[in-house]
Amino acid sequence: MTRLFHSRRRAFAKSESGISAVEFALIAPLMATLYFGCIELSLMMTLDRKVTGATAALGDLTARASNVTNDELSDIFEATRMVMQPSDMSQADMRVTSLIDDGTDTDSSDGINAKVVWSDGCGNLTAYAVDATVTIPANLVPSGGTIIMAEMSYPYNSPIGFFFKNQKDLTDKFFLRPRRVDSITRDTATGSVTCGFTP
Repeated sequence: MTRLFHSRRRAFAKSESGISAVEFALIAPLMATLYFGCIELSLMMTLDRKVTGATAALGDLTARASNVTNDELSDIFEATRMVMQPSDMSQADMRVTSLIDDGTDTDSSDGINAKVVWSDGCGNLTAYAVDATVTIPANLVPSGGTIIMAEMSYPYNSPIGFFFKNQKDLTDKFFLRPRRVDSITRDTATGSVTCGFTP
């Protein structure tokens, strides 16, 4: 009986049948983790690039104007949202602000405090109050000059939920100098600002 047991044990130890199945069972969880992780990361990176492009478009379209009316700002918001397609455009939160360096705050390594000339927000990014201070990078705008600050935030909810189980807010911020005038004015006399999205 003992001899039979030992001979079968030796035969089992030398047997190579089924070794591929065992190797696959050991490697499969790691490969699945890498596969789904790469898909999830690539989806987030694609959306992050769209947020960057949309934020740049928001700032660029505003910086090209000399005077921004309510209707023109609504069109700018609409055009900015179009960059986000085919993602859900209604989730994009945007804010565009005109800032001035009045020369009262000197440049430092942590930036300067610029004052808000005008600001408009869409979604959860509400407008800054006029004359509020916003810290911007140093040496970005000459003393007495203005700059357009465009901001965007977009919530990323992974369709897979493997690594990113919670919502991540993808944000970006762009600074652009006015192209045609020293300071872009804001005309709020007629019309009303809409977020530029019609479901």
